Amino acid sequence: MIDRDFLIPAQADADTKQGRLLFRYYKDRYAVMLLETILRPRLPIRTLRAGRYGRLLDRPAIKALAASRSDGWLDRDDLLMLWPQEFETYVLSFATWGSRKTCDRQWNQTSRSRRQLVLQLNFSRRHDAEYRRLVCGAENLPFVCGYHPVNLNGRNTMGWARIDIDAASGEALIEEVQNDWIRHAGEDLADAIQGWGGFKEPAARDRLRIYVESILAPHAAMWSEAVLAAALHVLIGLCGISRVWFHDFDTGCKIKRIKGGKPPRSLYTDLPKRFCFEKTDEPPHFLLPAQPRWLRQKLKRREGRFWRFDA
Repeated sequence: MIDRDFLIPAQADADTKQGRLLFRYYKDRYAVMLLETILRPRLPIRTLRAGRYGRLLDRPAIKALAASRSDGWLDRDDLLMLWPQEFETYVLSFATWGSRKTCDRQWNQTSRSRRQLVLQLNFSRRHDAEYRRLVCGAENLPFVCGYHPVNLNGRNTMGWARIDIDAASGEALIEEVQNDWIRHAGEDLADAIQGWGGFKEPAARDRLRIYVESILAPHAAMWSEAVLAAALHVLIGLCGISRVWFHDFDTGCKIKRIKGGKPPRSLYTDLPKRFCFEKTDEPPHFLLPAQPRWLRQKLKRREGRFWRFDA
C-alpha cells in the first residue's frame, strides 16, 4: 500500500526469506526483467526490435539468445535460460529521507519539502564476510557516509535510490541513484598506492587491493543498474505504481538546487536511457506547486526535461 507521505512496500512472496526482502541480480538482468513484462507469452523478434524495448535486444546475452531463435520469435520462457550459475543476492531495506521544512530542501536535495522513500540495496552476508577478512578497520565501516541515507542497522549498503511518491496520482519520481561504498573503496585504494590515507602498510594495502579488484569488482560493474532495477521492481511490480519519472541531469540539479558536488552525469543520461525511459519536456504535474514562480513558469513552458517510464 502507499502511505500519504511515503511508500510502504507490499510483501514479495518469491523474494522473501526469513523476513528479508531479497533481490537477485546479474549483469543486464534489468533487460530480462523488462522483456518479461511484454512477452506474454511470445512476440516476433522483428516486432520487439522496432518497438520501445528494441535496445534491450542489443545486450550481449539477449542478442545471442535472439540469434539462436531460428523461427524469429522470442518466448518468455526463453529468458529463463539466461540465469547464470553465479549471481548476486542483495537484501533490500527501506528508510525515509527529507522533511516538510522548506529550508531543508537544499540540504536534503529534494524536489519538494516532504519525506521520501529510500530503497537501500545491501550487500549479502557472503560479501560482508570477505570484507571483514580483507579490509583493516572494517569494524569502523571505512567506506560509509553516515549522513547519507544508508542502512546503519547491521547491513552494509552498496547503493540506494531516493524516491518521491505522489499518492494522489499513483506516480513516483526517482530523485537520485547513488552509492558511497564503491567510490570510497576505490579512492582509498588509489590513495594507498600513492602511500596516503589509512592503508599505508603493505599488507593492508595488498588486502585492500584484493577486496576492491576481486570481491567488489562484480558489484561495481553493475551497481547503478541493480539499484534502478530494484526500484522499478518494488514500485511497479510490488506496489502498482503506474508511471515512474527520473530527473534529467540539468533539470534535476536546478530543481534540487545542487550547485557544487554534482552527481555523475551518466546516472541521469545513460542509465534511464538503458532502461527505456522516454525523454519528455512534460514535467511531473505534482512537482509544479512546490517550485518557485520563476522555475514553475519555465517548467510550464516545457523548458525542463525529464525521463518517464509508463508501466
